[in-house]
Amino acid sequence: MRKALAALLAFACISLVQAQMISAPGINFLKAEYGHTFSYTEVGRSFSGFRAIGFGGYSFNTGEGKSVEAEVVIINQLVKRWNNQDSQGNISVGAGIGRGRAGNREGWASTVSALADWEDRHWHIMLQEQAVFVPSGSRLASTLMGGWAPWLAEYDEWAPWIYWTLQHENGEGSGFSHGPSLVLMHQDLLLELRVMHSSHGYHAEAGIRSLF
Repeated sequence: MRKALAALLAFACISLVQAQMISAPGINFLKAEYGHTFSYTEVGRSFSGFRAIGFGGYSFNTGEGKSVEAEVVIINQLVKRWNNQDSQGNISVGAGIGRGRAGNREGWASTVSALADWEDRHWHIMLQEQAVFVPSGSRLASTLMGGWAPWLAEYDEWAPWIYWTLQHENGEGSGFSHGPSLVLMHQDLLLELRVMHSSHGYHAEAGIRSLF
């Protein structure tokens, strides 16, 4: 019984932390990724099992053309969840509004995002779209990730996952990047380290996600 409960909690952790930050009511979340040309941070709180509200900061900077940045209030909404005995699928969307800038021009900014994923305790695949609109500029980051757990860990153990990530960004100096990543999960904490290759060469990226 205890092992079954631990397995259920471990799967819930994967679903809540890895997929999207929409959890039980009253749960806070932090999600941050630092990339070579695209970085973002989101922090907020779930007010129902289907909706979360928070703040987000986004930055696109390729070193060529105008950099794009935005700070917005965001709302994330779970559109559909499929709960099966040993797997789960999710579709969620998000939107934000605030201030942003492209180069030296500043004004209102908005963001939209969409995420679809499926996972069980061995495999995980995720597609995420993130768009930022600022005065005289916009950027879109598309991320496709596929992951595999080499072994199953209990809820209170560190669980390793190995991923391959393919990402595309529009805009001058952008394009495709791809590479492997190591993800370590422990209860409601996820740590990620990527090594990506693009037209800019090889570069390291890092991410963290947590519920608290």
